Amino acid sequence: MLFLEKIIGWIVAAVFGLFVGLTFLQVVLRYGFSNSLGWIDEVCRFGFIWMIGLAAAIAARHGTHMAITLLEELVGASFKRPLQILGDLGLIAFAALLGIGGWQLVQLNWTSLSPAMQLPMAYVELILPIFGVLTALFAAEHAVRLIRRPEPTAPLTKET
Repeated sequence: MLFLEKIIGWIVAAVFGLFVGLTFLQVVLRYGFSNSLGWIDEVCRFGFIWMIGLAAAIAARHGTHMAITLLEELVGASFKRPLQILGDLGLIAFAALLGIGGWQLVQLNWTSLSPAMQLPMAYVELILPIFGVLTALFAAEHAVRLIRRPEPTAPLTKET
């Protein structure tokens, strides 16, 4: 799973670099030359959607998704790990629902085209099932790591 996370991390970094470069170009064109390219906004928007979906999947592997810790604080540290495992199971269920619904949305939108580039919207929405699969895999791995390790938080190390 570490290899898959590294590949996804490189993709996120590349998309972010493209996003920053194109946004800078758009600002220069718009304010420096009073002209802009319509497709840049669309590429940046779609790239941002993909970047967030992939980065959120990586967050599932590290167990760093936002959580409400009130219950954890009320019941004490002895229930921290079971609550984290329950949170991972909830995340797996959410990822499965989003992945299945996302796949259905992709199937419906092959003929819907984006305004500027005339790209099928299904390419943009394809991140939903990809996010679902990756997040379910990474959350399951995190839950297994919590079950197997004696320490309460089971942090990631270089080996995992």
